[in-house]
Amino acid sequence: MIIENMLEYAGIFALTFVGMEFVARGMHKYVMHGVMWSVHEDHHRERQAELEKNDLFGLLFAGVAIFLIFQEILHGNLLALSAGLGLTGYGVAYFFVHDMIIHDRHLHLRSWGMRHSPFRELILVHDVHHAEGEGNWGFLFVIKGLDKIPPELQVKK
Repeated sequence: MIIENMLEYAGIFALTFVGMEFVARGMHKYVMHGVMWSVHEDHHRERQAELEKNDLFGLLFAGVAIFLIFQEILHGNLLALSAGLGLTGYGVAYFFVHDMIIHDRHLHLRSWGMRHSPFRELILVHDVHHAEGEGNWGFLFVIKGLDKIPPELQVKK
C-alpha cells in the first residue's frame, strides 16, 4: 500500500514545498509587514543579527510541520507526514537560501551566492524589497511578472 502511494506522497511533498512560497509571500506581505511588523522589523535592519525576533515566524511554521509529522506517528496519516516533510523542506531551504545566502547570517554565504547566477538573482530581487520596504514578498523563488526585477538583471532587447 505504501509503495503504491509513493507518487501521491511525493506529489504532496512537492506541492507543499512550492505552495509554502505562496503562503510565505502572503504572510510576509499581510502579516509580517502588517499586524506583526514589531516582530519582523528587526529583519529590516542594515545588518542582521544571529538571532532575531523575526525568527519566531520560522518557529511557528516548524510547529505546524511537527504537528503534521506527529499525525503520522499518532494516527498513521502518511498524507500529513508528506505535507509536514514538505513544510520542513521549505524551512530548511529558507534557512540556507534566505538567511545564510541572501542575508549573510550564520555561515555568511552571500559573497558565494553572488558568484552563482540563480542565487545572485534571488539576492538582488530580495534587495529591492529591503531597499523599498515593499514588493518582492517571496523568499526562495523569483517570479517574473510578480516580482520587481532590478535593472542589472533585466535583459536588454
